[in-house]
Amino acid sequence: MADILREDLLQKLNDLARQSGRSVDDLVEDMLNRYTMESQDGSAYPDGSLAALAQNALEADIHTGASDTAERSREILNTEFVDYLKGRMTRDASSD
Repeated sequence: MADILREDLLQKLNDLARQSGRSVDDLVEDMLNRYTMESQDGSAYPDGSLAALAQNALEADIHTGASDTAERSREILNTEFVDYLKGRMTRDASSD
């Protein structure tokens, strides 16, 4: 492998492998799988990724419903932020 990689890259791989308790081969294979967006089971997304989670939710027919924060921004400012400020004022007053 030293003929293929620069010495500094080889050292980084060795350090990462040692820190993770894995072999350099396993580490490189995992990196390549993540780069090519393939998981060990052959699915389109790497295990544990947000894309894989979304794909699993779609396949399980799980719908969370649309939530448009921009449309709710005024409501959020009028309720949640006001509650936060009231709580902070109460905490500040009690610490005096």
